[in-house]
Amino acid sequence: MSNLNFKIVNTDGNARAGILNINNKELLTPTFMPVATKGALKSTPHEMLDKTTVLLANTYHLYLRPGAEIINDLGGLHRFMNWDKLILTDSGGFQGWSLPTKKVDSGIQFKNVYDGSRFLMTPELSIKTQNLLGSDIAMIFDYVVDIDANNYLQNEAIQTTEHWAKIAKQVHNNEKQSLFGIVQGGLVEEYREKSALSMVNLDFDGYAIGGLALGESREDRKSIVNFTTDFLPLEKPRYVMGLGDTLGLIDLISEGIDMFDCVWPARLARHGKLITGNTYINIKNQKFISDPRPIDDSCPCFTCKNYSRAFLKHLLKNEQTTAWLYLTIHNLIQTEIMLDEARKSILESDFENFKKRYIK
Repeated sequence: MSNLNFKIVNTDGNARAGILNINNKELLTPTFMPVATKGALKSTPHEMLDKTTVLLANTYHLYLRPGAEIINDLGGLHRFMNWDKLILTDSGGFQGWSLPTKKVDSGIQFKNVYDGSRFLMTPELSIKTQNLLGSDIAMIFDYVVDIDANNYLQNEAIQTTEHWAKIAKQVHNNEKQSLFGIVQGGLVEEYREKSALSMVNLDFDGYAIGGLALGESREDRKSIVNFTTDFLPLEKPRYVMGLGDTLGLIDLISEGIDMFDCVWPARLARHGKLITGNTYINIKNQKFISDPRPIDDSCPCFTCKNYSRAFLKHLLKNEQTTAWLYLTIHNLIQTEIMLDEARKSILESDFENFKKRYIK
């Protein structure tokens, strides 16, 4: 029996506002998951994430350091991170695309980013690791290829992902952990349909659309997601992996997507680019050297309440790690405010007007 309960409260066009309950923890959708790769966001204490309901942690990195057995012995990932809200763990499949690797029949041969040694990540090992970590949601181990890979490779990706998904279903044994399938297939409708139907046939707790945010255009991404969601069950959560920019999120909320994750708001902040509604400012610009204003007068975040643009510019130039904390908090809060407004507009059947305010 699934530990996940998902209820759609209202729809406006394809956009959905829902309530997801896992392990007596509530998550309002649409939602964004900041990426705590190794159990923490860079430079940002969990105590500062008061509006955040769910974090994403990385199976590949936690398997290598400190190891899933150690985390399990210490009470599981929630206790290890001191995070009592929801955690989703990705499977390591994306690292199979982004890092130097070699695919073999049984999994992906990785190079350890910490010591250079080689190890094999299999669908069994990925799921057993996530079972030990004790996240609320685990992802199957999938095979990701370039968005513009040829049809042979796209077909290999969906066949491999289906095979590994069947193994994941057999191996997964944590009753307190939901398991999501992942749809692959690039921008090829035939392969997306085939992959989606294979995942639905395996009856996962939720479904992710993977292999996107890899360089495709907004238009192509929106089109393939629109196509793919037709094959996913309405009553289960939908998740597009690796997407976090404002316009991208709004595009896919429009297509009925409930969950997103990305390093983007935090990485953007570390480069001095700060979200203000539907646009950005670059705090590195010389014009901010004596600017007494907050980043955004209407932003309720800790940074905007306490610090000027001039001070933040000074920090980024001279005390970068301190600056990263303040700037990351701002970008995450701005992302969450946008999602709150999107959800409110869906509940009020006013999503189109919300989109007009944000997309200019």
